[in-house]
Amino acid sequence: MPPATDDIQQLADEALHAALNELEAGQAAQAEALFSAVLELQPQRAEAHFGLGLLQRRAGDAGAAIPHFANALQAAPQEASFWIAYLDALMEARQYATARELLALGHAQGLEGPEIEAFEQQLAQRGEPPDARIEAAGTLYKHGKKEAAARLARALTEEFPQHPFGWRVLGGVHYAKREYPEALAAMTKAAAYDQDDAETLCNLGLMLRGAGQLEEAKAVLERAAELEPGNINAHNHLAATLQEMGRPTEAHAAASAALAIDPDDTGALASIAVILDNLGRAEEAIAAYRRVLAREPDHSNAYGNLLFCMSHTEGVTPEELFAEHVRFGQNFASRFKPARKWRNTREPGRLLRIGFVSGDLRNHAVASFIAPMFRELGKRPGLEVHVYYTHPVNDDTTAGLRSHVAHWHDASPLDDDALEARIREDGIDILIDMSGHTAYNRLHVFARKPAPIQVSWLGYPGTTGLATVDYYLADSVMMPRGKYDHLFTEALVQLPVGAPFEHPQDAPPITPLPALENGYLTFGSFNRLSKISRQVIALWGELLRALPDARLVVAGMPIEGGGHEQLAGWLQEEGIEAARISFHPRSATPDYLAMHGGIDICLDTFPYSGGTTTLFALYMGVPTLTLEGRTIAGRQGTSILTHHGLPQFIASDAADFVAKGLAASRDLAALADIRAGLRMRSPSVEAITDAFEYALRHMWERWCAGLPAAGFEVPAQHPLQPD
Repeated sequence: MPPATDDIQQLADEALHAALNELEAGQAAQAEALFSAVLELQPQRAEAHFGLGLLQRRAGDAGAAIPHFANALQAAPQEASFWIAYLDALMEARQYATARELLALGHAQGLEGPEIEAFEQQLAQRGEPPDARIEAAGTLYKHGKKEAAARLARALTEEFPQHPFGWRVLGGVHYAKREYPEALAAMTKAAAYDQDDAETLCNLGLMLRGAGQLEEAKAVLERAAELEPGNINAHNHLAATLQEMGRPTEAHAAASAALAIDPDDTGALASIAVILDNLGRAEEAIAAYRRVLAREPDHSNAYGNLLFCMSHTEGVTPEELFAEHVRFGQNFASRFKPARKWRNTREPGRLLRIGFVSGDLRNHAVASFIAPMFRELGKRPGLEVHVYYTHPVNDDTTAGLRSHVAHWHDASPLDDDALEARIREDGIDILIDMSGHTAYNRLHVFARKPAPIQVSWLGYPGTTGLATVDYYLADSVMMPRGKYDHLFTEALVQLPVGAPFEHPQDAPPITPLPALENGYLTFGSFNRLSKISRQVIALWGELLRALPDARLVVAGMPIEGGGHEQLAGWLQEEGIEAARISFHPRSATPDYLAMHGGIDICLDTFPYSGGTTTLFALYMGVPTLTLEGRTIAGRQGTSILTHHGLPQFIASDAADFVAKGLAASRDLAALADIRAGLRMRSPSVEAITDAFEYALRHMWERWCAGLPAAGFEVPAQHPLQPD
């Protein structure tokens, strides 16, 4: 039998009284439960709706409070406090049109007083700017008069702070000036004040991606594409964001949507090319990059990506790769007139100002090489280190690197003219490129030659193709003297070891050799998908057929879970059962390192061999079986293994690769001994830095003597190297 009406009223009153006490005491969870209980008994109880609205406002969620205040007002329109709370929430949620309608309704019912007048004043400030002022700011921006447009936009944001147009223009001006944090802040406000404008959301998504906020960028860009399916920029930016997130299948779908809108759009074609490249479909990617360049010959990013992709491609000879780099250099050199005079004094023994230019001084593989070098170089009295960091994102890795450098310059806001001027003003003697043809390079600046000596090092395994870059710092094992000089426009300088490598401080301990317990070898690969070609799988398959009990673990696959199907199909064609193979997505560094505990030997890729992955594996006690390549990119594994005293894992050809894998499988005791001692084999950071400094000083002495750049080899014993 249901309770009587009087009983329900009494229960509701008691619960409401208790809820109000809890609300006053600051016990939000208890108050919410009691207000909800009242509404179960009396769904139209105004005070309970009002109480829930107050709780949402205190939690900072005005949008969630609005329906509760609306219900309270509907149940008790005579209560002035309900009107005021409802209006306040609408203003906080920037729902100004609804607030105006509610205020008009309140006036009709006799609502008045100082608080109501205050709302009227606020709404007046949030009105529409005159069309003439909007048109004036837009016209100035469209015609490239950014400063004048910014002045008008700032005035609009001050007079009409809740209107999106001023913020939108201001965001665009800041972005054009490479003032990325300010651009993002302004565009975020524009989107907040007009949540359904696809173009604003598209711009915001682009800026969020640039700031490394990929999840937020994805959500915003998906919304933009939903609002305006024909907005090609929304699809292009979404494709780039998804690609950066390691979700190539979804990225391909977004780029394809852009091409469906305009089959000749270079942005979409470039996105497709990058996606194909990262999926390991190098020949298709090369063709796609060439389609972009046919439509837009000056597309420097596409040209750089083409060169990098060609270095991964088995059918491209070293000579063909070099010729393409030279074409790049000739194409871009014609745009600039390099400097021939500098203010630098020709004093051989003076303090040298060394400038490093890179966009990889963050959570990136290059940071593992440069961190120990920066620490050591900062101690050298003969050197003054300057860094020009070209990426807009600063993370914990950036902060750590920055702490070791006396002169750090955030160069991402600087265009080429400004960066050139900054380098000249700093009086840099030797300017070092650490990106080559990878992302966030500033080769256009190097083409202007702002420093008397320019060097390429570390970030790219090949020539820049620029005549204005004088030297390339090479590892003596990777590029033996006299064998690769003809593949560089720069003079080669052979260092005993190309660069140091810093291992993660929180790396897990080395585990015992898995094969001793398993009774079979487990091979592994942690290289990115784009390096694993059909030819690579064919060689791995030959080794797996020779060791029918062996297993293969392939990690580093796209996070979305796709990308491995093609590899699985190729392995099946090689006669390798699916049960012997496991695929794993890309993971955080601690998990990635821990996976080496189940691996006996890593298998390298070709023609682009592993670098950072090979070094990480060695630190975890796992040697890598590599195939000595013909190109520089193909000799990274050879160099690393040689410096770690592991020539038995360097194969001269495919047959030798299989033979060396079989030999390792027959002597598990030796493999276990190698595993246990690998952390003790790393080259000395101090010795590497000594050789680096010697090379810089030798270059400088030649320039002071008026001599042109010429290749040389740093001897094992040199003036900076103790016996």
